[in-house]
Amino acid sequence: MNCIAHRGFCGVNPENTVPAVEDAASRADAVEVDVRICGSGELVVCHDETVDRTTDGSGPVSAHTAAELAALSVEGSGAGVPTFEEVVEVIPDDVTLHAELKERGTGEGVERLVDGAGCETVVSSFDPEAVSEVERLPTALAVWEAEGAVERATELGCSFLHANLDACTPPLVERAHDAGLGVNGWTVRESGETDRLRDAGVDGVMTDFPEYCPSAD
Repeated sequence: MNCIAHRGFCGVNPENTVPAVEDAASRADAVEVDVRICGSGELVVCHDETVDRTTDGSGPVSAHTAAELAALSVEGSGAGVPTFEEVVEVIPDDVTLHAELKERGTGEGVERLVDGAGCETVVSSFDPEAVSEVERLPTALAVWEAEGAVERATELGCSFLHANLDACTPPLVERAHDAGLGVNGWTVRESGETDRLRDAGVDGVMTDFPEYCPSAD
């Protein structure tokens, strides 16, 4: 099973920052980040609609320029909210980048920014419309529940299904594999959850903590 560093191993690093991505890339098979559009039009890496939870700033991401976001401090680390381009630049060629689209209108920009990058890139979203924007890269449908998930992902032409821990049962994984889909389970935060996903037969584990990577247990 592959180890996918969720938000750059956000359990031990300031989430979705360049230092987090660099650290995670040295310890995992893949790094997952979240992509939004900021007020000045660039793609930036931030999970929430606002910067309130993770930074010393406040307000919507869409109300800040890229420069203003860069000047914030994520979780007191001194590292700012980066652009997606900055993240792409620090991903090694042998590490896969997982870009989760948090809003529509981001897919084309993600494809453009990873053109020429050496790393493999998988683009995911909970929003089928956002997934549909992606034309040239492998895609994944993210889901909370198993019901209808394989069918929806197949209809979208996805290569992967990103399923919540509780949805990652052996029957779901078997159906997904029969449909030609890889399955990555999220999000491992406790001991034993990696074993549950292994028993279910998933292909990858998304985790906040490096100690819960399949290779570390």
